[in-house]
Amino acid sequence: MIAGKRIGLTPDDDTRAKLIRLAIACGKHPTTMALDLVRLCVNTPNIIDHVQRIHGAEERYRVRYRVEGKAVIYE
Repeated sequence: MIAGKRIGLTPDDDTRAKLIRLAIACGKHPTTMALDLVRLCVNTPNIIDHVQRIHGAEERYRVRYRVEGKAVIYE
């Protein structure tokens, strides 16, 4: 398991420009917007499944989850 709390992101120019534009539209700082998007992705079952499928996640490492109410719980 990876320890620590910092995760550095270095988006390409196109992704950075889109992030900044979306952040401005939403009245947020780009870093805050990026964190919001990461939270959305790791807590949305369809996105979790899609990302694992497009990256060919090995079955033994696939993220298993269950949905309890509005919460997504990783198992």
